[in-house]
Amino acid sequence: MERLDKFLANAKVGTRNEVKKLIRKGLIKVNGNVIKKSDFKLKDTDIVEMNGNIIEKHKLIYIIINKPVGYLSSTYDSHDKYILQLINHKYRDELSIAGRLDKDAHGLLFLTNDGDMIHKIISPKKNIYKTYEVKVNGNITQDKIKKLESGIQLKDFITKPAIVEKIENNLITIKISEGKYHQVKRMMRAVNLEVVDLKRIAIGNLYLPDGLKEGKWMEIEKPNIFDNNSPI
Repeated sequence: MERLDKFLANAKVGTRNEVKKLIRKGLIKVNGNVIKKSDFKLKDTDIVEMNGNIIEKHKLIYIIINKPVGYLSSTYDSHDKYILQLINHKYRDELSIAGRLDKDAHGLLFLTNDGDMIHKIISPKKNIYKTYEVKVNGNITQDKIKKLESGIQLKDFITKPAIVEKIENNLITIKISEGKYHQVKRMMRAVNLEVVDLKRIAIGNLYLPDGLKEGKWMEIEKPNIFDNNSPI
């Protein structure tokens, strides 16, 4: 059982003080009855209304956005553009990003207030593959692809094996289960390829929809990111 004022505050009707004022003014109904006590205990089956509108209980939400180049994968920055500025949602301040992209990269970002899912996505133990389209300057040879797929010795670590597919002469897709700092760019540089464009198209089984334009976002149902997350 949950207090009425806490329920309303969690549902983003207002701050705790603001919803208490609404309750005292008789603007809140529970099962059709006006309730003026902030500490009124709600049952799971109770229906809460304000101005004739049913108030939904606080819930976990899942959002994808097609990140444009030039935005930080951040929920706040005092000096630069950041991705949360593009999202207008009542739970906006609760959102966290599961797997960031560099400022000059674009594509799929996943945001949620589901802390458990965030942890699973970013945990190295879960081996959630992220898929990127990479345009490069340089000659994409089978030898370079084999090196990327075998694991690359970088300055501070050896990468896990990647899955690489050559799409065109200067375009590949690469799937990695890690997300170290500038990892894809560093891997390309290690085989003498220069990244011209970097776009993330998938996280596990969650793919960037074709119709979602850059800078646009959408709320989705809880995704099955972890089902069949093998790179094959």
